[in-house]
Amino acid sequence: MKKHCNMPYIVLSRKYRPTTLDEIVGQPIVVKSLKACLDNNKVPHAFLLYGIRGVGKTTIARIIAKCLSCKDSIPQSNPCGKCQSCVEFDNNNHLDIIEIDAASRTGVDDIRDIIDACQYSPVLGKYKIFIIDEVHMLSKSAFNALLKTLEEPPAHVKFIFATTEINKIPETIASRCISLQLKSIPFDTLSKYLIDIANKEGCKLNIESANIISEESEGSVRDALSILEQAIMLANDSKEIISDDILQMIGSTKLQFINDLLDNIISGKVKESLTILENIKQQGGDSFNVFKQLQQLLYRAIKEVAYDNNTKYKLSHLLYLWQILVKQTENIKNSIFPEYILNATVVMMAYTSSLPKLEEIINNNTKKETSNRAFLDEVLKQFPGANITEVY
Repeated sequence: MKKHCNMPYIVLSRKYRPTTLDEIVGQPIVVKSLKACLDNNKVPHAFLLYGIRGVGKTTIARIIAKCLSCKDSIPQSNPCGKCQSCVEFDNNNHLDIIEIDAASRTGVDDIRDIIDACQYSPVLGKYKIFIIDEVHMLSKSAFNALLKTLEEPPAHVKFIFATTEINKIPETIASRCISLQLKSIPFDTLSKYLIDIANKEGCKLNIESANIISEESEGSVRDALSILEQAIMLANDSKEIISDDILQMIGSTKLQFINDLLDNIISGKVKESLTILENIKQQGGDSFNVFKQLQQLLYRAIKEVAYDNNTKYKLSHLLYLWQILVKQTENIKNSIFPEYILNATVVMMAYTSSLPKLEEIINNNTKKETSNRAFLDEVLKQFPGANITEVY
């Protein structure tokens, strides 16, 4: 009989959460910039970190706070992890580092509490640091209340803002911060990282399976680790993570099926396209994921044709198909019957092959204009000295 450990289970995204700048994955420019300002003692009073979900905004904000609070770190970008400030931070008990979730504390009164706290000197470290996550959720009045303090903060105060929606941050706020964009993690970088994490967990993850997870997570480390965690739970006794299991788990399907689907759509084979969709459904393919995979594959085909790497398809036709997919994206997201939207979209896309192509329309119009001009010239020969308006 197996004994159960009393230790609480920690999810992979927390278990392997970076604690230093050197451990950050896929953000070399941001890491380099932060090291430069920390080690040269040129730290701004406010940082604004922005990017998609799960790329490390809050993690980097916490690392910055730890670096600034550490008393013994040399260089400053490498916290010692042993001083009282570092120990308190690791235990989530640091009195000078205040983390606020703006999604739940959006009002002006919450910001006034921060402004009042700014008046007090730090207890453990050199600075009193406020980390405000999802800062775009603050109300307009809250932003206005923060403006003056952000413009001229006390010397011992630092602000670190994080957001997924930079467009919702007022320019008056953004202009008073050093803005750092965290980009989506490149797929090859993320795949290598996942293989390394799987090895640490005692599992085998091949490059094909890692690439499937990377594409599904769309460059988000947290999403990728969540998928990997599910895959590890489904791994067989040999601890080998199989690509087919991952595809079934996330509702995606093999790339070959999507390739066949796109080929049949472009060739105008409606019945064959619907048959492939039915096969994908029977294998557990999720309609929205299939839609997303089809869109990704079509985008790659457009790039290949644009760069003259693929002469199999016509660019004008691919761009027309792209417009159909883009217009149906919101419909499939909001529909209670996404399968119907997917099927109808595929039928529409396949039907376009029977419509006249843009090049044919232009050529036909050119021929008509040439023919009309020749006819007009012949008529004018019968009426010497006449002009066009007189003929009509």
